[in-house]
Amino acid sequence: MQVVLLADIHSNLEALLQVQKKIKELSPDRVICLGDIVGYGARPSECIQIVRENYYVAIAGNHEYGVLGKKELSFFNPYAREAILWTKAKLSSSDELYLTSLGLIYQDKNFLGVHASLYEPSEFHYLDNYSYIFRDFKVLEESRFKLSFVAHTHIPFVFFYKGGNLYRDYSSCIELNPKSYYIINVGSVGQPRDRDNRACLCVVNFDKGIVKFERLEYNINKTQQEIKSAGLPLILAKRLKEGW
Repeated sequence: MQVVLLADIHSNLEALLQVQKKIKELSPDRVICLGDIVGYGARPSECIQIVRENYYVAIAGNHEYGVLGKKELSFFNPYAREAILWTKAKLSSSDELYLTSLGLIYQDKNFLGVHASLYEPSEFHYLDNYSYIFRDFKVLEESRFKLSFVAHTHIPFVFFYKGGNLYRDYSSCIELNPKSYYIINVGSVGQPRDRDNRACLCVVNFDKGIVKFERLEYNINKTQQEIKSAGLPLILAKRLKEGW
């Protein structure tokens, strides 16, 4: 079975269109979006439409919760807050109904998926330090699963836990060890923050036990112009070129 996992599209239509082309090329058994379809960018409805029409399995991220009023705006930085309010005004009732239908955790026979963290998923904790990552591994250990996919930080990573020790694998293609526990961040389609401005997606071949990160170039200039034309904060356009 081959599965594509992606997240943090953030209303970046140009990036998502390139990702969708790659998905058609790969022809996976399933496509899973780990949240934040909307926010930051200028094409929220179009991105929702692609996710829906191509039958992605999707869960909610903090930006969906912000748009729906399920998360206090004080949780977000000023630029994110402005984009959330702008997005809410642009969404159709059908868009909002779809976002409302999204759950917080995806459970497969082989793995779990969540936007931010397995620990208190509705709080959207950032797995950006070792203590928080250890905490999530403890939750994973208490489940029957050994593999969890996350997003939220916009930085792809692979951490694995074996014999009480935590390790990080920096390669773009890894082979899963059945004796280890894994937390894998799938990166961001629409606003990467690892200084690589290309859209990111994660491809998993469960038959071979292989996890691979794919990076795709897209028309950043067009996306930047859309953000500027929409009157959204200019920093949201600037950062796309720089990949942060």
